Amino acid sequence: MMKMHYSMAHEPLLELSTRDALVANMKKAGIEKIWIAGFLSGDMIDLEELKQAKAFAEQNGLEVGALTIPVGHPGNSLNPDDPDSKLTIPAHWHYRIDKRGETAYFCGAIDTFLIEDNGKAAKLLCDAGFKEVFLDDDLRIGNLNDSIEGCYCDACVTEFNAIYRRQETRETLRARLADKLDLALMKDWVAFQCDKVTAVMKATEMEGVQPGIMVMHFGDERHGIDIPAIREQIPNTLFRVGEHQFNDRKFANPYAKGEEMLGIAYHLNFIDKPFAYSETTIFPPRSLKAHNLVYKAKLAIAAGLENILFMSGTWAMDDSYWKAIANALPVLRAFDKACADGERTYPVHLAYGTHGAYAEPIIPTSLPVLAGLPVKPLRADQCDGDGELLLFFGDYELTPQWQAKLPLYNQVIFDQKAALKNKAIIEALMATASNLVCWDQVATSKPDIAEVSLLQARIGQEASDFPRVAEGEPYRVGMAEELREGHFI
Repeated sequence: MMKMHYSMAHEPLLELSTRDALVANMKKAGIEKIWIAGFLSGDMIDLEELKQAKAFAEQNGLEVGALTIPVGHPGNSLNPDDPDSKLTIPAHWHYRIDKRGETAYFCGAIDTFLIEDNGKAAKLLCDAGFKEVFLDDDLRIGNLNDSIEGCYCDACVTEFNAIYRRQETRETLRARLADKLDLALMKDWVAFQCDKVTAVMKATEMEGVQPGIMVMHFGDERHGIDIPAIREQIPNTLFRVGEHQFNDRKFANPYAKGEEMLGIAYHLNFIDKPFAYSETTIFPPRSLKAHNLVYKAKLAIAAGLENILFMSGTWAMDDSYWKAIANALPVLRAFDKACADGERTYPVHLAYGTHGAYAEPIIPTSLPVLAGLPVKPLRADQCDGDGELLLFFGDYELTPQWQAKLPLYNQVIFDQKAALKNKAIIEALMATASNLVCWDQVATSKPDIAEVSLLQARIGQEASDFPRVAEGEPYRVGMAEELREGHFI
């Protein structure tokens, strides 16, 4: 069943004049657990203050966990309204250097000092009574883009060469990773970066502490985040899956809502639901209307998340947000109950590359979601036997791994972009395969209603018996959309 959480700074829990009202608002909104920041970009928050904040919350019936910012963040993503936000990293850390040799300010490179400091912070938080430590916003070595990221400082390149017996420089790495021809090098560099992120996680794993990691929107190995490896080495890890669309300007677009659904479904391919948390976030402060925040929670529930985690940086949400969540709570609970009875199945798969190390497009088209299909993105290195229809849309390579999976589907549809990229392979396969179809349309990154209709018509030509939305208005924005029931066939 759904559990509601809120991530916040500790100071509002110490403000005598307002803290009672804040906690009352949170409880009315169904919040059962809060996560308070304890270690920010190398600096430990005053432990006595953290203990007092934790004690007050617990006295008022709230569970309390800790979160940290383990490496810093490339930019002020805490609260740009607060000029006093401390975002510099400690002097004994060193900044991450990107592939162009430029400094990623506010963001530490993962080295021995950073790893040790995060381990020490987890131990201090454990001793202060915190049993979970979420390494949040964001434990990664890159930003949201298609490219293979990492730290390209001299020390990291030297360490990489020593471990993998190579003789690369920043310049050769940049060039060879950009042309994407040397897959062995790409995999080695990605593994090197992933090991660093996982090492930070392992430093926080100790008796009495359950670690967690935030995974940004479609974050994967190219950003140093190897979810299967983390789960193998630290089986009880919590994962916060990044949803990205944090303000009205972005979230109001139907294709963005579709991307959010796909992003959650993609990460749930790797994670058991009890360990997965939403990123139901407002950023910057007040930039997402209250009803859109509620809608984000609905999307998370619909996608299969059981832990709904609201967040607003160091800014505490005001009364209007808590009131909106409280008013929607009966609907959210009813929605959760209706969704929780059956296991979700996705007979439609959307091809999403082969592996993060291939550096293929990071955000797939949300067209199948807007067309009402029960769809999830799937990589070629993932096993899943429930697929009937595979949509191979976009600039993804039909690798040998994907070719081996094609016979498992009743039908595979390639859009024009995928068909052109893999023209020779598809033509050769079609000589013996009857389940391959080339669609004379391009699935764009921002589908409009005309594209939605075209895909619905194309799928409607088939005798597929899986349930799908046949009627609806995905391009209506506002409260009416939230409350509208879909019509299924």
